Amino acid sequence: MCNEFERVMTRAFLMAHLFTGSSEQAERATLEALDLWNPDVETEEVLLHRVVDGAASQVISNRPDLGGAYLPDELRAVLKLAPQQRRCFVLRILVGLPAQVCARLLRLHPRRVDQLTSAAVEFLVAAEYAEYSDVEPLEAKLIA
Repeated sequence: MCNEFERVMTRAFLMAHLFTGSSEQAERATLEALDLWNPDVETEEVLLHRVVDGAASQVISNRPDLGGAYLPDELRAVLKLAPQQRRCFVLRILVGLPAQVCARLLRLHPRRVDQLTSAAVEFLVAAEYAEYSDVEPLEAKLIA
């Protein structure tokens, strides 16, 4: 049970950190949601929705803390996204919410949520490509 609780809390905090761009705001949203959560009768998804609600109600951080040393590089890159792109990406791609739900939470039109999510994906792909573009292609190494 303790390992399950730890897994749930880690997932909730991670999602909140990526969503807000701030470990401080993520901690606040996670703790507030935890205070309201009854794990005996409510699912993990209820907790995550409460974390999202709490995180969405906070002021957007334009300067995310990039100190997420505990994050793998792929997730640390999410913190570099513009705030609205980051929020849409986290909710649509990482959490898997429908555009309509994201739009309601973020007070955006669903089409705008999809545009921002697409822009986030393009940024992350370009960043990943740029990171490895200085690596010599495998074919060149095999021929040499």
